[in-house]
Amino acid sequence: MSLLQMDLRALEAPEPAERILECLETLQPGQRLVALTPMYPVHLLPIVEAWGFTYEISDCDDGGARIVISRASERPLPDPTARA
Repeated sequence: MSLLQMDLRALEAPEPAERILECLETLQPGQRLVALTPMYPVHLLPIVEAWGFTYEISDCDDGGARIVISRASERPLPDPTARA
């Protein structure tokens, strides 16, 4: 499974969500997106689910969020970049 990483913490809303959605439009089977956002993306999550993706989200120490997105049809695997 390949991992795509995006650090969007320096962007103002709604640009992080827009960039994540653009990436999901081209996410290939077997790929996962790991995105760091400047805030918890509450408005993005229903769209991610409606598009057929699943996600795992965690808070970051800087007040932002870390979201791992994959296709709902693919069994989620442990994230190799997650902090222990």
